[in-house]
Amino acid sequence: MTDYTFISRAAHQVLQSWSLADAVSSEELARLAIEGSAYWEKALPDGFHLALIRLFSPVVRREEVFLGNVLLNDFLSKSLMRGVEQGGLGHIALLANDLESYYYLYHGKSSLNDINELFHTEVSASIPEIFFGSENKSRGIHGSLDRMFVFEKSDFEPFPVYSIPAFLAKDLEIAVRTQIRRLLQAEDFKKNIRKIMAALSFFYGQTSGGKGDAQSFPMFLFRLVEVYKVISAEKVLAAFGLEEVSKSEIKDKLDNSQFSPERLRDLMAGILDYFETEIESGNDEWFMGFIRKDKKMIDIQKDEFLEEILAGGQMGYLFLAKPEEIEDEVGCRLCGMRFPRVRDRFITIGINVFRFHNESAKKPDRGDDPNICAKCALSSYLQQRVLGTGIASVGGKLPQLPRLYNIIFHYGSHSEDETQRLAALVDDLFDSIRSYQQKAQGEKKSFSVDYLRHEISKRTEERIEMEKLERGSLPDMDEALSNLISDDLIATGIETLGQMKRDVQAQVLSLGFGDYHMMIFILPQFQPGRQEALDFVQRRFSKSRLAAFTLLALLRRLCGCNGPYYFQSVPTLSSGGFSDNTFYVRGKAENADEIIKRYGAIINFARKVSRYRDGHSLFADWILLAEKLEEDPMGIVSDILRNSSLRGGDDLKDAKYKRLSNEFIKGIGMVDGTEYLRMIEQLKQL
Repeated sequence: MTDYTFISRAAHQVLQSWSLADAVSSEELARLAIEGSAYWEKALPDGFHLALIRLFSPVVRREEVFLGNVLLNDFLSKSLMRGVEQGGLGHIALLANDLESYYYLYHGKSSLNDINELFHTEVSASIPEIFFGSENKSRGIHGSLDRMFVFEKSDFEPFPVYSIPAFLAKDLEIAVRTQIRRLLQAEDFKKNIRKIMAALSFFYGQTSGGKGDAQSFPMFLFRLVEVYKVISAEKVLAAFGLEEVSKSEIKDKLDNSQFSPERLRDLMAGILDYFETEIESGNDEWFMGFIRKDKKMIDIQKDEFLEEILAGGQMGYLFLAKPEEIEDEVGCRLCGMRFPRVRDRFITIGINVFRFHNESAKKPDRGDDPNICAKCALSSYLQQRVLGTGIASVGGKLPQLPRLYNIIFHYGSHSEDETQRLAALVDDLFDSIRSYQQKAQGEKKSFSVDYLRHEISKRTEERIEMEKLERGSLPDMDEALSNLISDDLIATGIETLGQMKRDVQAQVLSLGFGDYHMMIFILPQFQPGRQEALDFVQRRFSKSRLAAFTLLALLRRLCGCNGPYYFQSVPTLSSGGFSDNTFYVRGKAENADEIIKRYGAIINFARKVSRYRDGHSLFADWILLAEKLEEDPMGIVSDILRNSSLRGGDDLKDAKYKRLSNEFIKGIGMVDGTEYLRMIEQLKQL
């Protein structure tokens, strides 16, 4: 496929569906898109016109907001289509997109100004939905609040209220109430108790600090009885089996699980009912008490918020909005473009909150002034809807932080059903790998592809023996795993997945419409060894092209598609930016078939000979070894041969590397070196 074949094909299909196949060349429309044209128009004899319209919205390439910014653009792109179709302005179809530019073909009588006006109206009306709506990918709404309501403490801000405009306070409270009721009514209520307590105290607590009730549910419950007179002491005493109500007694009972779950459920449901009745009757006392008093939400009007999230964007030749300029004010610390309105908090931009980003962080008189703009705060929020949050140790404290992730982009011919099947396959693959990891851990063995092969083979034999199955019959996922690990390079990719953390659910999202569109693979980051820094393995993986190739090769096999893949590279609708059979890694395009053939053997060899070191990541070690093999093939092979137990009398524990074979050559007591010779021959061809 040439650089723009899929665009011309999409344009041809749209023109045919509109009975306008002869009105303009589909190749011409594709060329205009590839060249970055902002707007093109052609009048038709019947008074209508065709227009190629580019919707452009810049993406901030910072980990804290990057994914969320991409998802925001997907929402904006689909809002444009809804605005045109629901406003009766004509027909519109998306032809192609990258992360920042979306190209549409429009047929109708409306001017670009009319389309732009309806677009603004549609986005404005959908603002509550993008914050609190249920997942609806056709509308560009990704993730859900379920993934954000996982916190069990409220001593640090556990929910990104700082990212939400104050004009959405009512919508937020309703969404919070809905989530708490869902947790109360769940069958696994006992698992949700601490989540419910943290949510009640954080969102409805009135005070903070030493005796603050927004940071401690036991204190909140105590004050609801003794200070606010909202509930009777008898209900609390009955739920916890107490003789008197005190914060310390309630805390002890909760810490030791000494309470009646059903009575506690009824107690918390009654508290929520009371808050709802008071709020709906107009009593603001319980309406986001301390959150509003502390002015945690963004102080901004709806029209200002709309302008800020659209600032820097274009529709055709029109600017969507211009960022507000404030004299002598330093811009947002993440994008540097917009007026900062949001205070730095762990829950907003994560562990880097106190590190220097740009000069705004160094300005000595800032104090607790806002440092982040409304758009970057929204992007962070949207990211959390998809990834969720989790507790991490930071300087001896345990704040709630946004989850970190790996992200891979891919263009391919996939229907929405195929995308969903691929997402399910990735989920099942992770679940299966983790079940084998847990088994290995229980047996005090290290997880590896070799362990996986052995266990699947053993499981097959057991099933054959017990169920008299035909040889080759496996459970679906075991069969899929067995097929994957039969290929050494793909097996290395499977082991790569096995080194990822378990705190982020792997996901596959589709952006745009049509048979040929962009997909996002969202994967967890890597687990460090016990003696390594939290981001040590992740940094090593990110810097290694060879390691990235193994992961891309696996995804390519799972996907079954020849389209391009991007890791630490941004897809662009430009010449050379999306060639088939290509891996784009760290900004460099590589032929996928050649890369797999050229480097697959090196990576697999490094994985096989690397030896586990206590407290260290084996995965990180074989990544480094593979890179050394690429840089100095003969020197590193020599080191491997000199420091492997190749003779019969060698002590295996003293060897730096694992040996590749346990078969010895008769008469000389040496390990068969065929695998080493094969590797040397392959290295000579590099």
